[in-house]
Amino acid sequence: MADQPEYSPHHRADVQVSQDGDTVTLKAPAEGATLTADEAHELASRVFEASALARGENLEESDIVRVPMQYMRVAAERLEFEVEGAPAAPADDEDADMAGAKEAEVHCWIRDQTHRNAMHVAAGWIAEHGWVVTEVLEQRAVARADFAGTEYLQYFEQALTDSEVFLYEIEEAESDETEG
Repeated sequence: MADQPEYSPHHRADVQVSQDGDTVTLKAPAEGATLTADEAHELASRVFEASALARGENLEESDIVRVPMQYMRVAAERLEFEVEGAPAAPADDEDADMAGAKEAEVHCWIRDQTHRNAMHVAAGWIAEHGWVVTEVLEQRAVARADFAGTEYLQYFEQALTDSEVFLYEIEEAESDETEG
């Protein structure tokens, strides 16, 4: 636990948490340490995780581990809303660009959430924009290196600042016209 991954946004080398068997050790400078709210939150999470491990709990089953950054890829379908018999207008310009779309693959980068919470964040955000998640294609912890040299690196880095980023890849609708 003392060795935090390189993608942890609030790691402090002078404040460490470790766990060995049923013992949790917290090391800090003798003069103490002043932490930002984000650093204190991360430290509390690390202490909580170490104490759960020391008690022999399975962290995967309890879903208490906050993942520094995770990536999800989901399939989504557009919800059909009607207001008094007429299709609802898109809420904003972004939605207007996707107004005719029926299906999409949504890439999600979500910082500092448990796996379950990240799924709730993604499903809620996607639903607020008129879509419903139909299938989870992928969900995993990621680091900057996973996106190095790809078009997705910019979204990973934006999520470090904004906490969550969603990228829709719209699937082209097949033509309903038939030759006859």
